[in-house]
Amino acid sequence: MSGFQSARRLCVWMCVAMSLALPTLSQADTPVELQSLKLERDESSLYMSGSWRFDLPAALEDALLKGITLYFVTEVDISQERWYFYNQRVAHAERHVRLFYQPLTRRWRVNISPQSFNVSGLGMSLGQSYDTAEEAIGAVRRIVQWRIANAADYNPDAKQTISINFRLDLKQLPRPLQIGAAGQSDWNIGFSKTQRLELTP
Repeated sequence: MSGFQSARRLCVWMCVAMSLALPTLSQADTPVELQSLKLERDESSLYMSGSWRFDLPAALEDALLKGITLYFVTEVDISQERWYFYNQRVAHAERHVRLFYQPLTRRWRVNISPQSFNVSGLGMSLGQSYDTAEEAIGAVRRIVQWRIANAADYNPDAKQTISINFRLDLKQLPRPLQIGAAGQSDWNIGFSKTQRLELTP
């Protein structure tokens, strides 16, 4: 990347960060729901399917159109109760989603990776392009047959729980944007739930 391109990108980040620092009319966080949750198992693995329901705030849509990439992460932990000590975590899985807009082609791009893009880059990710923002955000919301554990990690005779956490990952944004987004309700997208682990019939 040339020095001019680097300076231009930094200028865009700073402009967006400054706009984020302005007070917002709404102080409520963006509500998120998990719909159609399914937990299934085959001979080798445990899978999760479902759909996140949330509306992307106008501030985030504006950031995407200005060339800012958004990152979403879903984390799942499976724990087993133990009477003599703390619960034991038996499985952990992560699903990182990268959403961005390509102004030159006017297309939207979604990449999915089992680990942070700060670590993996795009080497371990699956990517798909979309014609509209609605299609791309639909791909971000949708989880289909995501492998979250080995089949052996599921013990029907024990008390096991599953913790599901979803959030907009501000840590993967450029540093100026992290500062601007901190405390802004539009950028506070998250969901957290713990429940008994039961397979879908």
